[in-house]
Amino acid sequence: MEAGSECRTASALFAGFRALGLFSNDIAHVVRFSALKRRFYVTTCVGKSFHTYDVQKLSLVAVSNSVPQDICCMAADGRLVFAAYGNVFSAFARNKEVVHTFKGHKAEIHLLQPFGDHVVSVDTDSIVIIWHIYSEEEYLQLTFDKSVFKISAILHPSTYLNKILLGSEQGSLQLWNVKSNKLLYTFPGWKVGVTALQQAPAVDVVAIGLMSGQVIIHNIKFNETLMKFRQDWGPITSISFRTDGHPIMAAGSPCGHIGLWDLEDKKLINQMRNAHSTAIAGMTFLHREPLLVTNGADNALRIWIFDGPTGEGRLLRFRMGHSAPLTSIRYYGQNGQQILSASQDGTLQSFSTIHEKFNKSLGHGLINKKRVKRKGLQNTMSVRLPPITKFAAEEARESDWDGIIACHQGKLSCSTWNYQRSTIGAYFLKPKELKSDDVTATAADITSCGNFAVIGLSSGTVDVYNMQSGIHRGSFGEGQAHKGSVRGVAVDGLNQLTITTGSEGLLKFWNFKNKTLIHSMNLNSSPNMMLLHRDSGILGLALDDFSISVLDIETRKIVREFSGHQGQINDMPYRLLFVGLSSSQCYYVAYWRFSGNFPCGPPWNISMVQYFPVFSCFITATSYRLCPFSRDASWYLSNPRCRSIRRNNRTK
Repeated sequence: MEAGSECRTASALFAGFRALGLFSNDIAHVVRFSALKRRFYVTTCVGKSFHTYDVQKLSLVAVSNSVPQDICCMAADGRLVFAAYGNVFSAFARNKEVVHTFKGHKAEIHLLQPFGDHVVSVDTDSIVIIWHIYSEEEYLQLTFDKSVFKISAILHPSTYLNKILLGSEQGSLQLWNVKSNKLLYTFPGWKVGVTALQQAPAVDVVAIGLMSGQVIIHNIKFNETLMKFRQDWGPITSISFRTDGHPIMAAGSPCGHIGLWDLEDKKLINQMRNAHSTAIAGMTFLHREPLLVTNGADNALRIWIFDGPTGEGRLLRFRMGHSAPLTSIRYYGQNGQQILSASQDGTLQSFSTIHEKFNKSLGHGLINKKRVKRKGLQNTMSVRLPPITKFAAEEARESDWDGIIACHQGKLSCSTWNYQRSTIGAYFLKPKELKSDDVTATAADITSCGNFAVIGLSSGTVDVYNMQSGIHRGSFGEGQAHKGSVRGVAVDGLNQLTITTGSEGLLKFWNFKNKTLIHSMNLNSSPNMMLLHRDSGILGLALDDFSISVLDIETRKIVREFSGHQGQINDMPYRLLFVGLSSSQCYYVAYWRFSGNFPCGPPWNISMVQYFPVFSCFITATSYRLCPFSRDASWYLSNPRCRSIRRNNRTK
């Protein structure tokens, strides 16, 4: 989530600090070459700002200042990066600071083209304005009738002084001299909308991508079509040419595939299927290098190298985050340096709060990993596990066996994951005697020693498994622990007490060793979720009536109750009780501070409860986590639109 993008109300307690897990969106990247450092840099858009990476290692070198609105297109020359937002665009120096701002359009800008000391901007009303960069003055304005010529692509042909080539949704193209303000030539086109224009390595030759999936290699000097190619994957989204001695053209598609075409033999030589899970937003071959840079709306930036005999690119380096809304985030370990996050895209990933080079992806879970390896399946979509809904992690025995347990949407079995190997584990934990398709895993927890996993099911059953062997080690209660679906399970820090809660409105305390019931209590409403802070013995319960109850597990009494929320509570990070709530128009976050000792040490005293409104969000916050190792109020937030995690400045 970008700084200030969703938070509309300022807060004295919290301030946006940084975003994690954002790498790309549906805006095409731009590649620049630094003559001073002799390196290529790639710039990707991440909402209201953009990131610049060194192509050599894909390390982040700069983050730009934020602009008032989401960036809708970008361009770059050797000195500046241009980013348009709404009907305004700005020029950034040093990949960060705004040095020029250009205002004059009345509609949203969707195309930018640097042009020497000038820059060309095109809005959705097909109004073209040529600006002088340093004086920020308008040099020339061209107006087109949208019903006849709606501009969809722009290109400055190589060696064509003062000329630009415009493509339209109606299919025709026009070549203009912007110095004399004259239309030089109109190309009738191919009666199909133009989606992309790209200069070929040869002078006078341009590649034209069409809505029909065709790529036309056309000589604009003689108005002659040299060759045609067709892809069956939909409109051409981007085009790029190799310049390292191989006559290869790459063409992107909306389904994430890339076609590689041999320009000498005029045929398709290879396909890079599923290069991205969404449309190819941008694609660039680096000058005189066998490297292809691609990005897409799946929040991924990838570099492919072409060093094989078949001509197919292999993945060399990448930066990738979640491509769908997050379902849950958790700190991994007690140092506050790694965050595990699960998403609706089915992946489990780890983001470092220190540096992006420590990020890693644990990948997609596979139903039968051995079968996939044995048969050598390339497309694993059919055998992937559903998205993770809840998970628990413990690092105590991570070097010995799996330390993460995850519940999957609509699945009975829970998967284990290994953090050190960054892969799915060896076991799928489920009761052998239960084969009903209607029963699913709804809650899970791992003991502090890392030896046992406790799993609650929608049938009311709560089972214990050994994490090392995957063997079932018993169940709580006679047949089932609850009459309704299990909404939460937790084990205390000494493996003496197990706490479960069900949809029937009961909270039960069990002896962990012999699985017998110790105590049961009725709640005011059915519970929605439960969270235990093991160090202090404080249990938080979010109820379906939008209230929160705080219990002491030693006395088994409710010590505090909070009410007044207007919507479902999504998460309750411990250390400070931090709760998200929603209303009909916007989403709020509320914060309760416990005066006295924070619940991060020995017995703590709640002497007074104070309520502080923090900020409002116009997009639902799905998960929160507070830093576990300090008294500072640093926390992390995920939201479904940006799929990101935000850290706040530390406050006393």
